[in-house]
Amino acid sequence: MISRANGTTIIFFHPSTHLGQFARREIGNRIITGANGVHITDRDGRTSLDAFAGLYCVNAGYGRTEIAEAIAAQAHELAYYHSYVGHGTEASITLSRMIAERAPEGMNHVYYGMSGSDANETNIKLVWYYDNILGLLQKKKIIARWRGYHGSGLMTGSLTGLELFHKKFDLPLSQVVHTEEPFYFRRDDLSMSEAEFVTHCADELEALIAREGADAIAAFIGERVASCLRPKAIGRRYRRFWKSTTSC
Repeated sequence: MISRANGTTIIFFHPSTHLGQFARREIGNRIITGANGVHITDRDGRTSLDAFAGLYCVNAGYGRTEIAEAIAAQAHELAYYHSYVGHGTEASITLSRMIAERAPEGMNHVYYGMSGSDANETNIKLVWYYDNILGLLQKKKIIARWRGYHGSGLMTGSLTGLELFHKKFDLPLSQVVHTEEPFYFRRDDLSMSEAEFVTHCADELEALIAREGADAIAAFIGERVASCLRPKAIGRRYRRFWKSTTSC
């Protein structure tokens, strides 16, 4: 993508941006120059509340001196080393222990990734690997929900239930199938009560599993918190149904 900063034309690709419109200057850009706390400032001096938290990843806010100093100290000592073939670092061991101590009971293994897309790609590989070593070679289908977001790679873009991430990329992959998003506010039938809508979504999931075959389903992925209204009962109904229908 061609991005123009300070009058200079440079080559820079902007994700989720219409390339032609941007190159023709039909849509603008915004250059962020600084940030502090929960606010960002652009080169025109406009300050905004960064409700998006970067890309959902600036959970501690901007300008945290203690974090910057900790990063610098670690970089001076050891900026990076891999974890393949039994290798590790004191920093990765310490962080893993801290994560395990804070994790829910029964979760005490840590596998590091570089992004949400990377993490979910790894999740699917682990599921398939587990089923393969058990000899369950037919269990390959992953159920996701429309409107859910799980990343933008080949597998994670397939899991993401948004057409923008599918068009022109030959996605979703055949191993991914989608069920209805429990978005009560945008339900097709406005006469449905919340309880009726919960039943409807669960019935849609049941019908999908019946079509695909329970023995072919490897996993279900869904956001615990999303930018839409989700009836509280839907999660409980999903879990009960999942345990009774699949062997995974």
